[in-house]
Amino acid sequence: MKDRTRPRPIPNRHVRRRLAAGCAVFLLALLTLQPQRYAAACAESIALWAKVVLPALFPFLVLTALVTQTEMADSLGRKLAPLLRRCGLPAAGAGAFFMSILSGYPVGSRIVADLYSNGSLGRAEAERLSYLCSTSGPMFILGSVGSAMFGDGKAGAILFASHLFGVLSVFFLTKLFGRKGRPQTAAQPRPLPQRQTGSLGETVQKAVISVLCVGGFIALAGVLLCALEDLHLLAPLCSLLQFPLRPFGAENCAKGTVYGLIEATRGCASLAAAGAIGLPFAAFTITFGGASILAQQLAFLRPAGVRIGRFIAVKALQGCAAALFCLLLCNLTGAFS
Repeated sequence: MKDRTRPRPIPNRHVRRRLAAGCAVFLLALLTLQPQRYAAACAESIALWAKVVLPALFPFLVLTALVTQTEMADSLGRKLAPLLRRCGLPAAGAGAFFMSILSGYPVGSRIVADLYSNGSLGRAEAERLSYLCSTSGPMFILGSVGSAMFGDGKAGAILFASHLFGVLSVFFLTKLFGRKGRPQTAAQPRPLPQRQTGSLGETVQKAVISVLCVGGFIALAGVLLCALEDLHLLAPLCSLLQFPLRPFGAENCAKGTVYGLIEATRGCASLAAAGAIGLPFAAFTITFGGASILAQQLAFLRPAGVRIGRFIAVKALQGCAAALFCLLLCNLTGAFS
């Protein structure tokens, strides 16, 4: 017999929607009260996108799409299949990992979701593969952050190596310290839907849409950061982070790190102003991704049963591992001198 005295749980989805709507209305009120200030913040973010991100990212998006329309991506992905089998994942994840490295956020997450939906991955396999297929594209790290922001190609190479180390090391730790149990009964593997090919014009059109979406996220994050500053919500976080960084002479990296927790591009641009000392913090920012990138990935991964809290915790651990490895590389290569 059912216990009718127990209170009915409040639907979390409705609470989140109302909270999001309330925040949107509050932000709209701020924009109405100070339109010039927030328009300037939006314009500054768009300028950052146009000057740093667009020139480095757009040609790479076009070329990456052309590569994915050939058999080259599949053949290179198959070379990684034995490694994934040792980690308890099916060979189908090799192509997803390769495409994640090549294309960046959130392509890997989308492919993991596709593999789960067509039965090539079980729920636990999809969750573990999501940790691996969560990488930034090399052109953003090498071109936008390394060359354009830090003004040094060597800085970009250090960041990219640290980023891959952080992602891979924590992924292998999840295998080493993961829960032991009966092997999962996976569904019958099936290939992904047939690769869609198109003309150069269609490829360029899709790349334009993608890079405009990136610019939209950066612009929205700029407005949000401006609103958080006006509400004096960022200052306590920056002050709290400055205290442990002061003995290392890196207290000026606190603001960029806090910015990076919301949007990685703005965070890296702020950290670049601190010089080489900002490289480990940029490695953490790129690998963790910030709220903007995490939201894009989780939009694909939630239907695959990936647990939000665990995914964010793993991304934070990957960011810390990348920062430590970046610190080591900076000392070995003399980047701080």
